Amino acid sequence: MTNMTKRPNREYYPALRGRFGDWIYYSCVMPMKDVTKRLSFADEIHRSKKLSKWIQRQLQKGRSIEISDYLRREQQRFFNSLVVAIYRGDPTWHGFSNFRPTAKDIDLADVSDDVEDSVGFLSFTGKERIFAVDGQHRLAGMREALKAARALEKDQVSLLLVPHRPGKEGLERSRRLFTTLNKTAKPVGKGDTIALDENDVMAIVTRFLVENDPWFADDKIKFSQGSNLSVGSPELTTIGNLYDLLTIIFSKCMGKKKRSDLRFIRPSDEGLRQYRRFGQKFFRLMAKGFPPLRKCFQSTPAEAKLIVEKYRTATGGHVLFRPVGLRIFTEVAAALISDGQPLAKAMKTISQLPVRLSKEPYRNVIWLPKGQIEEGGRALCRLLLLNMLGLETDQKDLRDRYAKQLGLPKRKVKLPQLK
Repeated sequence: MTNMTKRPNREYYPALRGRFGDWIYYSCVMPMKDVTKRLSFADEIHRSKKLSKWIQRQLQKGRSIEISDYLRREQQRFFNSLVVAIYRGDPTWHGFSNFRPTAKDIDLADVSDDVEDSVGFLSFTGKERIFAVDGQHRLAGMREALKAARALEKDQVSLLLVPHRPGKEGLERSRRLFTTLNKTAKPVGKGDTIALDENDVMAIVTRFLVENDPWFADDKIKFSQGSNLSVGSPELTTIGNLYDLLTIIFSKCMGKKKRSDLRFIRPSDEGLRQYRRFGQKFFRLMAKGFPPLRKCFQSTPAEAKLIVEKYRTATGGHVLFRPVGLRIFTEVAAALISDGQPLAKAMKTISQLPVRLSKEPYRNVIWLPKGQIEEGGRALCRLLLLNMLGLETDQKDLRDRYAKQLGLPKRKVKLPQLK
């Protein structure tokens, strides 16, 4: 890109110019309408047309729809910068040195040459080829959103533009940038989501519970994004497990809701209050049906530690004093509610289920002989419990799976029943 005088039919965008390693790049602000018009997908960095088509298939339709929904519904929407490569055409850099500010509070003598050279405009004729190197799903989502929400056209999108070099070496260089950005970009972890996300309903309610509800306060919840607790851990469950439980509750028990909406679209303040109240009601009704759990929730942290010690033992103990047990019972309750039972009735129904981890249907499914929790048996255990409540219809398949899990011939295996 070279400094040139203004040419006819150019469009100008505010920009910064910088250097990172051996890349010269430009940080530019462009209206969403122009972004979707000017940018294409990163298929031309590959010579193979089949490979290019395969790349397009990776832009999963579902993901672009999720992003589109987020843009259309969220007033506080925001994207980080898209990284795009420019080749062909005649994009031009117009440095600040070609202009003079009118504001009297800027003394050009105080502005270094490096700073002055980094501020300016980029102009385009429309003949450039610009492709998204990092941000293809966001580009697809923006295109989808603008079909139904023209008001988004003026939203200003941040772009990081890098020149693309023609030829074999240029293609390899652009491919390397594409894979480096996508391999080293680390998705936001569950812990960061719980701690910081202001759109994710489960994260917001999780923070509310541990900060404001004595049932979940202080040492009753371990601040770990995982779901595993050792026998000697004093906490009832982990904050990561609480987040997962709320995900099930909000997506399955409050009408069928898309998890992507729950994660990306912040409800109104009244909507958030409804989620909080429902989550608290769910756990209070669950505790009502299981006295040890209620006693733990209602106790002081010091008392709760002794209760956990009593009901989570090396030989098994109470299933709800294991994070996996809380999740399974929440999933069973959600299935009952989806089947038409009101929340209170569903909780009363699951209170009939066995709770001793060392007995059927938990033994050798989620509880192994050496005292280990087997997370992989969660789905089978859930089906066995639903069958005990009369909701599992394919008993032959369930019996086959149960026999296989136990390592026994089918003729020697009976499905667990309520006593």
